[in-house]
Amino acid sequence: WDLAEEARKGGNQNCPRILVLNRSDDFTLYRITLKNSPNFHVAYSGGNGFTAWGVIINTPKNARNTDGIDPGASTNVTITHCFIHTGDDNVAIKAGGRCSHITIAHNHFYTGHGMSIGSETNGGADTIRVTDLSIDGADNGIRIKSNSTKGGKVTDAVYEDICIRDTKNPIYMDSDYAHAARDGGKIPWFTGVVLKDVRVEGAGTITLQGFDAEHRLGMTFDNVQFDSL
Repeated sequence: WDLAEEARKGGNQNCPRILVLNRSDDFTLYRITLKNSPNFHVAYSGGNGFTAWGVIINTPKNARNTDGIDPGASTNVTITHCFIHTGDDNVAIKAGGRCSHITIAHNHFYTGHGMSIGSETNGGADTIRVTDLSIDGADNGIRIKSNSTKGGKVTDAVYEDICIRDTKNPIYMDSDYAHAARDGGKIPWFTGVVLKDVRVEGAGTITLQGFDAEHRLGMTFDNVQFDSL
């Protein structure tokens, strides 16, 4: 983690991840605990059929770049009955290659950067279902993030039965993530995003940012309640 902090000032961060799973079809993690990873805990990429069931991830909130579970360029992914407390994205769908048919259900997130898609979306992401999720004490809640250097289309993403509490950015749609130049050729476009039966408790900031007039944010709110905003 000290190396990660030093990397903020320049140079390279050279920290291992606990699990790196590439082109591994039908891979299951069942009822295991991962603790104090130096970098990402689980990175799954380029596969068809990945299940994380009953996984506990527990790492301090100030541990930089310690994502919980990151499926990338994959299809038929299920993350369920997991408890994730970490210092970066609790779950991040990394769509540098196409990501589709991803189900994230019956999970509990604590400190971290939330339920994220991105920042790579240039491969496209679709058919994503997030249901029965609690987020408590995180920096971000529901977040889609990208920019014009690695953007693409995110569509058919449905979030249902979500409770977000004491989170700085409960809903964060960011098409200029990390304030990259807006003149790149890979345009982020978030459309067909649905929030249904979502409740937000505690103060926080809502960000709803499309990219431009041709790539507006397409988002539907259905029974979304803000108790303190």
